[in-house]
Amino acid sequence: MRTPRVLLITDVAFSDDTVLGAIDAAARALPRGDFAVQLRDRTRSREDRAAWARRLRGVTRTLDVALIVNGDVGLAREVDADGIHFGVDATLDDVEAAAAMWRSFAAHRDEDVARARVAGVDAALVSPIFASPGKGAPRGTAALARAVRVAGERVAVIALGGVGEAEARACFEAGAVGVAVIRALLCATLPGEVARKLRAACAAP
Repeated sequence: MRTPRVLLITDVAFSDDTVLGAIDAAARALPRGDFAVQLRDRTRSREDRAAWARRLRGVTRTLDVALIVNGDVGLAREVDADGIHFGVDATLDDVEAAAAMWRSFAAHRDEDVARARVAGVDAALVSPIFASPGKGAPRGTAALARAVRVAGERVAVIALGGVGEAEARACFEAGAVGVAVIRALLCATLPGEVARKLRAACAAP
């Protein structure tokens, strides 16, 4: 898979049906490859999370959308996910174990971007860029510009944290390849329209 322009991260604060509805709308609104889904769930049991992952995999496969799983290489392989996202506590051995998949790395500091580059992952999710509940002080688009310089050409930078329609353009202008969102799509009345506007903020084809 290639790095998506718009990445939807799932959130247990929203119902499964809301998440699935947003996925369907965004997938139909954007060109193939521009949209992907990241499963993030720290509250369900392993069994329930696996069941949700299988459901997501079925929907995303039907819509030709990439699925990324947070942290669990075994689950990612079990559901034939396209990629895996690692937290800042991941080891290089963890990252290497998923070498056959697209891989992203959490980056809350400039040092995390440097680790992502050393690890050879495909993307760094740099956060929090704008104000986001419970995520600490926003780092601003200057953090994205620094991340782009540190990452080099090998690691794509994805902006995460408080990104909506109004903020997406600033993220792309700072050098981000994509934007990761939660509420922007899951709270939207028309998530397909929001997805189009997020993608349109990027001038690249």
